[in-house]
Amino acid sequence: MSDTSARVVMITGGNSGIGFATARKLAAKGFHVIMASRNQQTSAQAIARIRADQPDARVESIPLDLASFASIRQCAAAFQAKGYPLHVLINNAGGAFKGKQASFTADGFEMTFGTNHQGHFLLTHLLLDNLKRSAPARVITVSSQRHIPGYSGGPGAKFDYANLKGEKFYNASVFYCNSKLANMWFAYELQRRLAGTGVTSNAVCPGFVPEAIGDRRTSLFDRWLYRQFLPRLPFARSLDQASSSYLLAATDARWEGVGGKFIVDGKERRSSEDSYDEAQARRLWEMSWTWCGLDKLAASDQAAQNA
Repeated sequence: MSDTSARVVMITGGNSGIGFATARKLAAKGFHVIMASRNQQTSAQAIARIRADQPDARVESIPLDLASFASIRQCAAAFQAKGYPLHVLINNAGGAFKGKQASFTADGFEMTFGTNHQGHFLLTHLLLDNLKRSAPARVITVSSQRHIPGYSGGPGAKFDYANLKGEKFYNASVFYCNSKLANMWFAYELQRRLAGTGVTSNAVCPGFVPEAIGDRRTSLFDRWLYRQFLPRLPFARSLDQASSSYLLAATDARWEGVGGKFIVDGKERRSSEDSYDEAQARRLWEMSWTWCGLDKLAASDQAAQNA
């Protein structure tokens, strides 16, 4: 990937936080950056900031709401209408959705799972042909070490298909960890299914990045806490450090042709034992395929070919 003069990268949520820091660095390396983001006003401001420092930067935005399958399909169609290749897809957007009660996407999925996993599952599949035609290409899916039971004293994932919508209980932290385990299963299973295509799939953890979290806080105390105090903790990561980890996974020669890895601070780390369960990964894949309506799309395409 030494020659990036004509390389195209799409990054979801590239208009703020770690995504923006990554987009700026990719633009500086000569990539044509596509920000797929929900807030187009924020995207316009982000593009202006990049071009203020890099007047020749190739960067643009396409609307994307990962909590809406319709929006995801529109985003993929808008990208494909441009006729660009696609060399890197960074599934970055998402987060934790706090509250004592579950909230839901436009298609009826619990918001954390629906956005962090389902949205990126659908978007990646709609863009897979673009990635394959542009090979060598990479898919980077942002997960978190928090899916590992006991990590930093947290609960880890407690994935239960009978509780995906909070039918039994809802705990925002557990549901976030569940979505990050789903990201791991997806990244690993995608790598297995991409064998021989020239497209690789890896998962990345940015670490604990207080500044990125603080930008989403509304109270003055929380903003002070996440911007002034928590960044001083020894295990905290800055936006620059976190985005550098993304950049290595997306561009560094050591990861060329290498997939099925969990990358933390630019190095391979072991994920949870559950994340390596191939049967569970296949089960989630097959169910997600149906939930996203990809079975109907595949049947429609087959019927059109046979007509």
